Amino acid sequence: MHLKSKNNASSIAERPTILVVDDSQVIVRLIRETLKRDFDVLAAGNGLEAVEAFREKKPDMVLLDVEMPVMDGYEACRRIKGMRGAAFTPIIFITGKSDLKSIKEGLDSGAEDYLTKPFQPEELLARVNAGLRTRRLYNELAEANAQIERERDIIANIQRSLLSQSPPDIPGFRFFSDYQPSSKAGGDYYDFIRIDDERLGALVADVSGHGTPAAVIMAMMRIVLRSHLSKIHSPREVLERLNAILCENVKTGDFITAFYGVIHLPTRRMTYASAGHHPCHLFDGNSGEVRNLWVDKGFPLMIRPENPIGETEACLPPNSKLVLYTDGITEARDPRGEFFGVSRFIETIKEQG
Repeated sequence: MHLKSKNNASSIAERPTILVVDDSQVIVRLIRETLKRDFDVLAAGNGLEAVEAFREKKPDMVLLDVEMPVMDGYEACRRIKGMRGAAFTPIIFITGKSDLKSIKEGLDSGAEDYLTKPFQPEELLARVNAGLRTRRLYNELAEANAQIERERDIIANIQRSLLSQSPPDIPGFRFFSDYQPSSKAGGDYYDFIRIDDERLGALVADVSGHGTPAAVIMAMMRIVLRSHLSKIHSPREVLERLNAILCENVKTGDFITAFYGVIHLPTRRMTYASAGHHPCHLFDGNSGEVRNLWVDKGFPLMIRPENPIGETEACLPPNSKLVLYTDGITEARDPRGEFFGVSRFIETIKEQG
C-alpha cells in the first residue's frame, strides 16, 4: 500500500526523514509502506533507541508509540525536545492509548499531535504533511528572525561608530561619556562639537521609542547637526533649525528631546537650550550642591515646525561637574520594580562628586 503525498514538504529536505518508533514490527512496516514514496523512514524499537537515533540522524519528524520497553514514549519525547535544535521538530504520538489523560500527557511532554491506533493511512499521511508544513514555517520564521538580528547587529555597530568618538582633550576640562542602550540599537545620542577654538558644543538627545527606527532617526539628527549646524554659536538657534529640518524631512510620528550647551572655554560660561529634555545637573564641588539646569521654553523636536526654544546661561566654575543624561538612568528599575529616580541620581552625583 502507498499513498501519494499532496505536500511533500520538500523545502525541509529533498526527501524528509521520518523516525518511526514502535516495538511492533507490524506497525513499523505499515507506516513505512504508507510513507516510503515521499519520505525516508528510519525505525527504532523503544524510547532509548529513539533518543539515540534522533541525536545521530537528526530526522525531520518523529512518530512515537507510548508503551515500549526500556523507555516509554513520554520520556523519549521529553528528552528529544530537550536537545539543542529539536524544539521545533514535530513529534506525533501513534498509540492505542485513547483516554484523555494519556492524550494530555503526550501533548504536555512536547508532542505536536496525537493519533490513536488503529489509524487510517490517509489520516497519518495528512498529519505528517501538516506537521512538516508547520516545521517549514518555523524554519522560515527562525531564518527571518536571524536575518533581523544580523541587520540589528549591523545597525548597532554603525550607531556605536557614530558615538564612539574620543572625548575632547581641552586643558582645564575633562570629558567622559558612556553609552549603554536598552537594546542592540536605540535612540539615545550624545555628541561633542568643536565649534571654533573658543567654543565647544555638548549635546544629549533621546528619540522616542527604541530599536532600529529610533537609531535611524538618531543618525539623521547627527548628519543634520554636523553637516549644517555645527558652527552656530547659539544653542537655541541650533535646536530651532534642527527641528525645522527634521519636521520637513522625517514623517514618522516620533519626537526627540534634546539638551544642547555651548561652552565658551576661556570664560567657562555655558549657553544652553532644551527641547523638552529633562533638566541636566551641575554639581558644585565647593558647596557640594547640585543645580538643575532648567529652560522654561521649548517643546520636543519633530512635534511642530514652529517651536520657539528658550536659552539661558550658567557658569562652570573649577571643581564643578556638568552631567548630561537621558532618562534611561532615572527610569531604570531594581528587582522590585522601583525606579532609580531623579532624587537618587542627584544623591549619587553628590556622593561621586
